[in-house]
Amino acid sequence: MKTVNNLPHLSTVLSVFMLVLSVSACSHEDALVEKTFVDSDGIKGIVRITSPKAGSLLHLRGIVGKGEFITQREDRDGCISIPIRFAAGDFEGSNISIQSVDSINLAIYSNEAARKLIVGHEVVSEDYHVTDTSNALLGDIHIESGLTLSYGFVLNPGEWSWSSLMSSAHTKTSCHELQKQKVQPILQKDASEALAIRQIPPSR
Repeated sequence: MKTVNNLPHLSTVLSVFMLVLSVSACSHEDALVEKTFVDSDGIKGIVRITSPKAGSLLHLRGIVGKGEFITQREDRDGCISIPIRFAAGDFEGSNISIQSVDSINLAIYSNEAARKLIVGHEVVSEDYHVTDTSNALLGDIHIESGLTLSYGFVLNPGEWSWSSLMSSAHTKTSCHELQKQKVQPILQKDASEALAIRQIPPSR
């Protein structure tokens, strides 16, 4: 059971923070849906946020940026790329500043989260089990780099422009990054199993 706190809801906090940074975002709730392939097991897609901006406003700290969500088509004829708007925040700020930070990389393992992004609905981290490289389990969304578990975040499909509402946001792209990502959990599992075997005491 999730605990209830009196802090402002994540979406509200991030909305205020994004206004301070003068970043406008328009909802893409009615995006044209292209058939995509989502495995019943394993990774469903990857999110890449390049050149995000980080800022602090007293105790509030946030990151905003844009990138893409890559997933495989249902007919397995390549992959598609969907533009993603990203916002993250926590309460560990200590000053007022804006700066560029390293790219953010996420792996999506939840069918529900992947399908939401495909049809143009936002994904809020509070609704999913989020893990990072310190966790043995991959969870629903796995943080590969650029973010810590202290941050809550929102993934919102679409561009930060009115023109994006007038056309399909799905474009064909290479599956190379997605296929490469599918191999990593297998290697991690093999390494964990090998470590467990070495720790088993010899029988007498």
